[in-house]
Amino acid sequence: MQKLRPIVLLLAALLLLSGCGEETGGFVGVGGRPRELTEEESAAASARVDAQLGLLSDRVTEEEYAACLDLMEQLWPLRQERLEKDKGEKSTQEQRLVDKLNDLYEGYTIRYIGDGGTWGYGNPQERTLAVFDITSSGEIERSQALPGKDTGDYTEADYQALWDQMTAMLPADAWEDFTRFTVFTDGEYETLAYVQQADDTGKKWEIAVDPADAGDGEMFVETVLHEYSHYLTLNNEQVKYTARQTASTYNEEGLVAYEGSYLDDFYQRFWADYLDDRLSDMDTYNFFLRHEDDFVTGYASSSPSEDIAESFTYFVLQNEPQPGDAVWEQKLNFFFDYPQMVSLRQEIRACLGLT
Repeated sequence: MQKLRPIVLLLAALLLLSGCGEETGGFVGVGGRPRELTEEESAAASARVDAQLGLLSDRVTEEEYAACLDLMEQLWPLRQERLEKDKGEKSTQEQRLVDKLNDLYEGYTIRYIGDGGTWGYGNPQERTLAVFDITSSGEIERSQALPGKDTGDYTEADYQALWDQMTAMLPADAWEDFTRFTVFTDGEYETLAYVQQADDTGKKWEIAVDPADAGDGEMFVETVLHEYSHYLTLNNEQVKYTARQTASTYNEEGLVAYEGSYLDDFYQRFWADYLDDRLSDMDTYNFFLRHEDDFVTGYASSSPSEDIAESFTYFVLQNEPQPGDAVWEQKLNFFFDYPQMVSLRQEIRACLGLT
C-alpha cells in the first residue's frame, strides 16, 4: 500500500492544479485561461480596446488588434470581480495584464504616430520666501508659526501685490476656505503656483505662488484659475480624504470622489474607459499622442484631476460654448450643465473684464 501513495499524491496534485473545473477569481482550468465571456461582455471588452487605442484604432492591423483584445478578455473577469467588491486596488494578475496592454499600445504608438518620450519634469529645490495667514476679512498677515525665509530679492510690497492680483481675479467670497498664502520660488520657468489642503478633510486650503514666474500676466491668470479649480473639485464637499480606495467612483491616492461630484461625473463621462492605461505608465507622453483629440492641452492628459482643471480654465476664458464635435470641446461644455459653474464663470469673467 505504501508503494501506491506517491501515485495517489500525484493524482491529487493534478486535480488541485486543474481546479476540478471550478471558477477561482475569474479563471478556470489548466493554464489559468479566463472563463468564456458572455456576448455582452465581449462587446464591452472590444469597446474598451477601441477607447484605449484612440487614434490608433484605425491604424493597427487585425493581428495587432486581436492581440490587444485577447489581453483585455483575459483581464475582464478579474476586473468585473473587483468592481463587484468595490475594490480599487488591482490584483497582481490584473495589473500584469494591464501593463502588457500598455506595452502593446506604447509600441503601436511609436510605430504609427511617433515616440513622444516622457514628460521630462525636473524636481528643482523649492525655497519658502514668506508665509501669510489669510484673515476672515481676506487680508494677509505674516504667520508667526511659519515665518518664511526672505532672500532679499522681493519686498513685502511684492508679496502684497501678488495677493491683490489673485484676489482681483475672483469673486470676493472665492477665498473663504483659504487660510494660508505662501510665497516660494524654485527658479524661473518651473512651478508658478499650486494649491493644497491645509487640513486632513479638505475644508481649509493653502495657495502658493512663485514671484519668479508671475511676470507673464496671461499665464498667471490661467495658472491661478487652474489651481483654484483644484480647490473647487477636491474640497471636502466633493471628495473624501481616505486611504481606502474604492472602484465605484473616481479615486486617486489619498482620496475618493463622492458620487455626483464634479470630478466623478467628469471621470465617468470622459476617463472611465482608459484610466487604467494612463495609470500603467504615468511618465509616458505617448498616452496623449494616442488621445490628442480628447484634451485641451497635453498636460490635461496626465490625470482626470488635471484634465478637469485645464478644462475649467478654458471653460472660463472661452467666449462661447464649443461645437462639441471633439471630446476636448465636450469637456469644456461639461461645466455648462452645472448652474453654479455657469454663475461662477460669469463672475470671474466680470472680474477679468471679459464681459
